[in-house]
Amino acid sequence: MKKIFLITLILSLTIQAKAEVTYLEILKNPTDLRLNLQYAKEQETLGEFKSVIATLERLTALYPTNIDLKLYLLSVAVKTDSTEKVLRLIDEIRQSDEINDDIKKRVAQVFDDINKKRIDEEKNIARQQAREIVEEEERKRSQLADNKSSWTFYQDFGWKTAIHSNVGNISSSGTQFSAGSVVNMTGIEGDNIETINTLTGAIYQIDDSSNISLSAGTSSSEQNRGTSEENDTNTFSSSYSKFSKSNSFSASYSFTDTNTRRAADTYANSLNLNNTFNFNDNHKINGGLTFATNKGNQNPSNATRRTSNTWKQGYSLGYDLLMGEGAQHKLSFKYSFNDTHAIANYNGFDDHTFSVSYTENLPIGNFTISASETDKQYDQADNFVNSSITREEKSNTYTVSLNGNLGQVVRSSAPSIKLNNFLNNQLNSLSYNLSWSETNNEGTLLQHNYHKDTINFGLTKRIYY
Repeated sequence: MKKIFLITLILSLTIQAKAEVTYLEILKNPTDLRLNLQYAKEQETLGEFKSVIATLERLTALYPTNIDLKLYLLSVAVKTDSTEKVLRLIDEIRQSDEINDDIKKRVAQVFDDINKKRIDEEKNIARQQAREIVEEEERKRSQLADNKSSWTFYQDFGWKTAIHSNVGNISSSGTQFSAGSVVNMTGIEGDNIETINTLTGAIYQIDDSSNISLSAGTSSSEQNRGTSEENDTNTFSSSYSKFSKSNSFSASYSFTDTNTRRAADTYANSLNLNNTFNFNDNHKINGGLTFATNKGNQNPSNATRRTSNTWKQGYSLGYDLLMGEGAQHKLSFKYSFNDTHAIANYNGFDDHTFSVSYTENLPIGNFTISASETDKQYDQADNFVNSSITREEKSNTYTVSLNGNLGQVVRSSAPSIKLNNFLNNQLNSLSYNLSWSETNNEGTLLQHNYHKDTINFGLTKRIYY
């Protein structure tokens, strides 16, 4: 069959249609209106209409009152011969309070024409009427994004399990230094930890290039064999993000209250400033500053906890190389340095970390493989452990991970199955994370020579309201 009708919607965006946005960036910023619209426009230019429709359907669910998003989705649906989708969108548009009665009548007429008339001449009339409606609305709005500030609220429910081969970091020799002597090191090695969490968040869209986000959550962890890692944790975080064509900046603050059940509670504060500059479609540099504190709740049962209180400052530098159509492949390099001070000098240290990672956007999610090396040099020897040896460590970590949402998994594994919008949205908001990591730690003190493997799997359901 020929197309039902053809309409053209020209977006008055301040960006050029270049493949600048990756699907990984969309997953990290699913509610950023400007970033998602840029991604949709780029995918449309590349002819990837399925990606455009999936992005716009998610945005219309997130911003149900934004008539411009539905008009944009309508124009793309027409190009893909999605008759049912076109009819549904026209029905939604004509019922919107965002357009006047005259336009509603014209949309209603188009709706009736498509339903009742099937000959080519009448289809052409319907196409022309729809085109006029969309173009008239576009002339009234200079931008697709609604400039009125608005809040978006969401609720996350998560579950994660972590399987450890050496949860207690027991040394490979099974020994440790204590008061200068070598003694046996005891503890649990193989174990698993399950965590459930909930988080309430809000995003305030200042304009089409900046937003503020707030979130507060709580989690509870249970250990299968041991008890040292069992805790109840409360978190709060806030961030401000600003985007432009070639630059993105973010400032974030977080507070974590970790109530370890059989040890001192810990309170951590962190302030991070990050900036990414895009040289062009394929090259990005990024940098950041970090300021943090970590304090323990000293009490009679934890009489020396105060000596482990720390405060630190650090910085990071990175480079990203994007490759392939639509930046499907990403190669990243990063260096970070932290200067950590403590009340007791033997708990203060400097650390340098070098890391490299490769990410590929697969149909079922994002696959990443990474490697990092961290060198730590402590300020002073701990007399209680060994007065003649100052602690130094080198740690190598290798990680393989896959993350995405169940909507991607269903669409890629069973492309012939057509899901309705409700079910599709539910699957898109149910994300998964699977990872394996290996850590090899070498230190000047016996207790810090160990090896461990960890497998993590988690699911998170997000509900917008």
